Amino acid sequence: MKVEIKERNLTAGNRSLYLEYYENGFRKKETLGLYLVPDDVPGAKKINAIAYSKARKIQADRILNPPSFDKKKPLSMAERAKTLTWLDWIDEYVEWSKDCNNCQKQIQHKELVRKRVEEYLLKKGKRKMLLKDVSKEEITSLFDYMRDEYRNPNQIKDNGGKLADFTLLLFEQTIKAMFNKALREDLIAFNPVHTLAKGERFHAPDKHREYLTPEELRAFLAVKTATENERMVQLAFGLSSMTGIRLGDIQHLRWGNIQEIHGVKTICITQRKTKRELAVPLNDMALSLLPPREDNDPETLVFKLVKKSNNISKYVRRIKDKAGIEKDFIYHSSRHTMATLAVTAGVDISSVKAVLGYGSVTSTEVYAKVSLDKKIEAVSLFDGVF
Repeated sequence: MKVEIKERNLTAGNRSLYLEYYENGFRKKETLGLYLVPDDVPGAKKINAIAYSKARKIQADRILNPPSFDKKKPLSMAERAKTLTWLDWIDEYVEWSKDCNNCQKQIQHKELVRKRVEEYLLKKGKRKMLLKDVSKEEITSLFDYMRDEYRNPNQIKDNGGKLADFTLLLFEQTIKAMFNKALREDLIAFNPVHTLAKGERFHAPDKHREYLTPEELRAFLAVKTATENERMVQLAFGLSSMTGIRLGDIQHLRWGNIQEIHGVKTICITQRKTKRELAVPLNDMALSLLPPREDNDPETLVFKLVKKSNNISKYVRRIKDKAGIEKDFIYHSSRHTMATLAVTAGVDISSVKAVLGYGSVTSTEVYAKVSLDKKIEAVSLFDGVF
């Protein structure tokens, strides 16, 4: 029997390892629960070497002790699907996400989704519901519960604890991803989320796509803040509006990430969401938004922000109210602000997307790599807008 180690591409650039058995025209796969991370992830070489070492040990054992397989045509649905509960599958999905090196924030979100699904099932008396029995009607009922009944006890003061539109959308996307993986592993016959009509699903809130005009951004940055936390959020939002850097990356930005390249101060990071490298040169206004540096340690955080994104959003709303801005927007709107400023300044779309750190442009545009010189030219044009 021939036994080979194979790789399967996953989302976010990760790969899973599995064994493939071959004998007299018969093939069989064995999932190992081992995963490789993208080569540009810190420590990837060591992480992947350990994973491959474990895979080779399993391979050697299988060669010495070949498993016996039923060579009949495999069932279209795994045997374990007959007893696998919905909650047990979510637990497996969370563990798989950890193996794929999802960031802590993503893991916490998936664990929270699990908790809310369990609360729903307990309320309906269906805690032991099997994964294969989850129907369109069940998903519709779950979404109605999240929209109309569920209230976050930690946010009762904010809209009575009702979940924000974007939070509900993220909940739906996670549920859909969980069923997609189950579908790929032949545990279910279809993804019930895909059967929902448009009106039965959640939708992205408009404020997530909101942006500030140059005048509004000036007013936002001119507000006299009451606390140090408020001031840090104000500066961070301003820098994100100049660079398009996401909140998660701003929260982990260190002074060592700001390097001088060809005489220009440049933020150089590996994006936490996409794992792609990003270099964004800083224009004069962006430099003025950096807080005073307290020491020479390159590992010191640039912005000492409050940890919870919900609290950061509160400070954003507080500052925009003081500035007299009537738009309802969130921290992520700084990325849309950056794109709007760039277009206003006359920057071409390829350069905008490069500064934002996207891996590709839309399907109607040709992918373009933009040199650092082009990025410097793009962000320098911002100064003319102000």
